[in-house]
Order: sequence, then C-alpha cells, then structure tokens
Amino acid sequence: MSRFKIVIFLMAVGIAGSVIAAAYWYYTRVMGHDTKVQKEIKQLQTQKTALPDPGVRRFDKAVELLNENNFPEARAALAEMLKTFPDSSRAAEARRIIGEMNMDMLFSKEDNTARRDYIVQPGQGLLAIATKNQTTIECLLRANGLQSHRLQPGDKVSVFPLDFEILIDVSDKTLQLKLKGTPFKMYNAIDVKVPPGMRIPAPELKISGKSAIYNGKPADSLSPDFMEADKSLTATKGNNNFMIRSLPRAKPAQPAATTAAAPPTKEQGGNRKQTGKKGAQPAADEPALPELAPTGLFLPREDIEELYTIIRQQTPVEIRR
Repeated sequence: MSRFKIVIFLMAVGIAGSVIAAAYWYYTRVMGHDTKVQKEIKQLQTQKTALPDPGVRRFDKAVELLNENNFPEARAALAEMLKTFPDSSRAAEARRIIGEMNMDMLFSKEDNTARRDYIVQPGQGLLAIATKNQTTIECLLRANGLQSHRLQPGDKVSVFPLDFEILIDVSDKTLQLKLKGTPFKMYNAIDVKVPPGMRIPAPELKISGKSAIYNGKPADSLSPDFMEADKSLTATKGNNNFMIRSLPRAKPAQPAATTAAAPPTKEQGGNRKQTGKKGAQPAADEPALPELAPTGLFLPREDIEELYTIIRQQTPVEIRR
C-alpha cells in the first residue's frame, strides 16, 4: 500500500512539473517573444528615420561639372538643385559655391556682360567716374588694376554698375546680397546686435556712409594701412542707424595710472596734530563712463573687405527677423 502511494505521489509530481515546464515554455517562447517584438516596434516608432536626401546626388553631379571646368552648366545645376531641394544638407555649400562663382564673374572681362569701357573726360577723377557709372572707387581700382588715383583725359577704364540690394536676417544671422533682385551671394555673420530702440523689421534703409579707420584715422583706399583698417558700412533711415562691420580689434591694455603721494608739509599738518577742524577732502576723480557696446552685423574681415569694394552709396538695405 505504501509503495502504491509513493508511485501516485511521483506521478503527481511529474504531472505538476510538466505543467510548470509547459507554462514556462509558453511564456518565454510565445508571450515573451511578443513582448520583445512589441518593445522593438515601439523603439522603431520613437526613432526618426533619416529620409534620403535627393539633393546630394544633384550636388555631386554639379561638382563633377566643376571639376571638368564646365562652369556655366555647374552653376545652373547648383541653382536648380537649390530651387528643387532648398532644405538639402548640401544647400549651404551650394549657395557658397554659387556666390564665389558670381563674384568671379562680376570681375571677369569675358563673363560680365554689363562691363564696358569708359573714356576719362577732362577734369574727371575716380570719384566722379564712380558716381557717374554707379560703381565705387575701390571697384574701379580692382577691376582695372590701378595703383594710383591719377587719370589722364582720354584714358580708358572698365566700368560696370553695382546695382545690389542687401537683405539682413537677424534670426539666421545672414546677409544676402542680391543683384537686380536675383540672389548673388550669402554671407554668414559672426553676430548681430540690433541697436537699442530699433524695431525689426525696419523700414528700408540705405547705405549712407563707408568708413575705413586705422589707428583712429581715416585710411585712403591706396594707403598702405587700408587693408588693415577697420571698415564699416552705415545704413540709415530717419533715426534708425545700422552698421555692417567687422569685429573691432582688441584694444591694448592700458596700465593703471599711479600717483606718488607727496610728503606732507608743515602747512599741511606734517606734525600730525589735530587742530579740531576737519580740512576739506580732495575731490575724487570721477569714473569714466563705460563705452557703449558696438552694435550692428559683424562679419569676418575678408567678407567686409569684399562688401566694402562693391557696395556703393544709396544701396537699399532691408532688415528682418
């Protein structure tokens, strides 16, 4: 009888173990697998799948044309790529290349169709010629390779109009140059600081002044200090003034002024005895007023050099956010 009970007990244990094993297998292989798959699906759903960038292929094709010196087709391909895929990862580089190509074409004798010869008239200097032909003195010097302001009547110089417009985007920190309404070149600013009290967007401003300062003095375009001068363009409209400039050079540290104390004389109380009356205290030096932080759009020096050459007075300037 006892043996029979033992056999029954062992059979019950075996059945229970089989049930537990089957349940464990079902949980790990079926339910557990479903849970793992669901977890992986959720992870994939939370991940942003990178979409293909069709602009890359267009950009690479344009670069191949550049390497083959096929500049007109390369420029057209880049422009079409920007028009079709403006948000491509290669868009910024495409704009940079187009801008450099446009600048080269502007000063090219073959590619600039607006370029023409001008005969210097008696009494005319570079300023008069630049004003009459909607250009700048700096552009005349560069386009003609001139090393002097001196011109003789009958001299022939190449001229072309500089009909640019400037669009400044404060939020993007960019300056876009347009030529007769068509994008010409994009410049990335180091920083933009709007003058206090100036509202953006501002009414259309115009370039009213150009400045080149070296060691606190104006530098002429043919001066040896001209390249090192701090240059700026000033746009104005009513009470609004906005500067396009390079970052100001760091000023050398000024040593603190020290004044040696003179020994007191007898009349000044050299015996250190108190007289019972307080003498008048010397007036303390009034602290100098802090300089106002410079404002405007700050560009790398090579960019402001370029703009200084091709931007003339009365060029329209639009500022927006």
